[in-house]
Amino acid sequence: MSQGEGAVGIYEKWDFAEEMELEKQEQRKAPKGASSPERAVVLLYVLLALAFVLFMALTIVNLQRVSAAWEALEQAQMRSENSHTTAWHNLSEVQHTLDKQLSGELKAIHSRLLNVSQEVENMRWKMTQCKAECGKELSDRLRVLEERDAPEPVLRQLAEVKQEQSRASALLDTVLEEMRNLSEILCTRCPAGWQQFAKACYFFSTTTKPWLAAKDSCANFNAHLAVVNDEQENKFLANRIMENRVFWLGLTDMHKEGNWQWVDGRSLSLSFWNSGEPNNVGHQGEDCATIYSNGRWNDATCSNAEAWICERSC
Repeated sequence: MSQGEGAVGIYEKWDFAEEMELEKQEQRKAPKGASSPERAVVLLYVLLALAFVLFMALTIVNLQRVSAAWEALEQAQMRSENSHTTAWHNLSEVQHTLDKQLSGELKAIHSRLLNVSQEVENMRWKMTQCKAECGKELSDRLRVLEERDAPEPVLRQLAEVKQEQSRASALLDTVLEEMRNLSEILCTRCPAGWQQFAKACYFFSTTTKPWLAAKDSCANFNAHLAVVNDEQENKFLANRIMENRVFWLGLTDMHKEGNWQWVDGRSLSLSFWNSGEPNNVGHQGEDCATIYSNGRWNDATCSNAEAWICERSC
């Protein structure tokens, strides 16, 4: 082999070794390039997993907070209901106790007033009898004296006596009228179980009936369903109604829709209707009036069974 051929062989070997080295480098680079997308996908899955775990953790924490808040709200509502129930029960007990005490005191006062009223009535009756009998007797004697032939001085005295008799009779009439007014003011003739206000007696039923049956029930006591004349009377009725009860009034428009009249024949002038009432809703209509514990009125179906209030004069 010549020297030139040896040089060429060496060069070819060197070139071959260089190519091998380059191929190895490319092979080493190739796996790195191919693994980059896989690593990115793996990293994305890891981030998504972490985000999901974080989201679940926050969701659980928020649910616990909402559950705790809801439980606290329910407990507060339960305490409020228990407190309301307890307060209402205590109020009912206090009212019952006061009613019991007042009932005893009112009975004693009523007994005393009844005695006074009876004394006043007896005195008024005696004075009326005296006016009729004594006055007649005195007039008869004066007439007999006038018919006799009496001197002038005696006649003048008789005239003065007649004047005094007239003045005494007028004074007696005034006293009798005042005694009659006093007897009405005392108003001691309310039946047992009835409550007195002004110059009237009121009965609050404990059972329920339709309006017409309630009206008939009042008539059996020589009374009528309650007629409200002023705001004070309306407040009196409302203050004696428990919160969950409704009572019939003597007010209806069953004869002509919209023309509300009291059972005593008077047209409605002063009213205390609730907001939006009367509205006459329902298939049967609402033609009879009720009163609530707040003093407001409502129109209701007359066939409903409700409690009622009777009213009669003292």
